[in-house]
Amino acid sequence: MEKVTLDPAIKFGAGRYRQEKNLLEECGKEISRFGKRAFIIAGNRAWDAVKERIIPGFEKAGLEYELHLYGGKCSYEAAREYAEKCKAENCDEVVGIGGGLVMDFAKAVGEYADTGVVNIPTSIATCAAFTTMSVMYTPEGAKKDCWRFEHEIDAVLVDLQVIAECPIRYAAAGILDAMAKKIEIQNGKPKMYLSENKIDLFSAYKMAEYTYEVLVEYGAQAIEDIRHKRLTKAVEDITFINIAVTGVIANITKSFSQSALGHMMYDGVRTYFTKEAEHALHGEIVAVALFTQLYYNKLSEDKEALRLFMKGMDMPLTLQELGIEPTQKNLDILEAYLIDSPYVEQSEESFKLLHEAMKQMC
Repeated sequence: MEKVTLDPAIKFGAGRYRQEKNLLEECGKEISRFGKRAFIIAGNRAWDAVKERIIPGFEKAGLEYELHLYGGKCSYEAAREYAEKCKAENCDEVVGIGGGLVMDFAKAVGEYADTGVVNIPTSIATCAAFTTMSVMYTPEGAKKDCWRFEHEIDAVLVDLQVIAECPIRYAAAGILDAMAKKIEIQNGKPKMYLSENKIDLFSAYKMAEYTYEVLVEYGAQAIEDIRHKRLTKAVEDITFINIAVTGVIANITKSFSQSALGHMMYDGVRTYFTKEAEHALHGEIVAVALFTQLYYNKLSEDKEALRLFMKGMDMPLTLQELGIEPTQKNLDILEAYLIDSPYVEQSEESFKLLHEAMKQMC
């Protein structure tokens, strides 16, 4: 097994970042950099996956902690409730352990509790562990809005062995969520030029372009390695791209303009088809929506290559595979939601293009 070649602690202007093998054992020492009593928010399965390795490190570091297993939504109401628990238990650092929802929830709780946050992701399905933003929902699970923060989180700690043993579905969803940045930043344009865009957005685009190329070249190999629970350089590289690099892309623009129809479609699905698509992952919904985004960008010729790439990773390819019947009524609901977004030009030509683009998900 290859040794991780990343610097053990890298700072990107968005907190401390470590990814390496056997990092769980050092998490207690890392968290102690920021607080002495941790308020841990963890998913049930995530905690079961890490507790035997992470608790001894807490004890060795003298880190006190309060554990809260959480299976609800990332809502303002729940975040306020848990922030009050955090303060009542005299905790001075929030620690999230789990998938993207728990990562976002930990950041929201930390914001209300006025503490720092350390995130320990157990999957690479999204870059939520790293971004300075939380996607917020109603208690029932409908998308509400995005809560953007004016500061970075304290640290992201990624144990690569945990990632290598995660179901491939989560890695595949993260790969497509990362690839989406390039396609969505192009929103409505087949090409991007610095002369026509702000420097921060164009810089994010160039990083997204590089990200896309790396994922196309090495993503399939990483998925195959994770399928067999092998920790390889491909897995290390894809993990870094999915969490750190994609998180930087989002943070450069404070999560504005680096997402468009793909993520708006995700919002629409979570708002209007909450139950139908409740088992679909964030990256899976965004990925299916990329067929619409490509058509809207006047790049429909790229659809087949993307479809084959997704198929090779066992990803859903249509609305129906997400759990949503592709009836004209349902397409109209999502189309109306997109038209009201800032990403669709208000013109007859644009509306006609979008109408045709919606069919690409069927």
